[in-house]
Amino acid sequence: MRRLILISTLGLAVAGCATLPAPGTDSDSLSYRCAGGKGFTAAWNQPGDKVKVTAGGVTKSLPNARAASGARYAAGAFEIWGKGEEAMLSGFPGGPYSNCRVG
Repeated sequence: MRRLILISTLGLAVAGCATLPAPGTDSDSLSYRCAGGKGFTAAWNQPGDKVKVTAGGVTKSLPNARAASGARYAAGAFEIWGKGEEAMLSGFPGGPYSNCRVG
């Protein structure tokens, strides 16, 4: 019983540290602040394994793409790559968006 409580407690602690929502769950938009005063919003895990990104007055729904680490979504020149509380965005007007963090 003690082990179960410890495992449950650790699971909640780790879940509390994660920024990106669990796979398969819709998320509200997260606001990212980037270098140079730039910013964008991203709603991860949208239906069809997509992310909805709004930046530079443009909104795109990007499908999941292969990534060695983190979460990457791309369509043509539009791409977002996120890991933890950090992300980068390219292809959108006003970009590139680099050194971005949730906030």
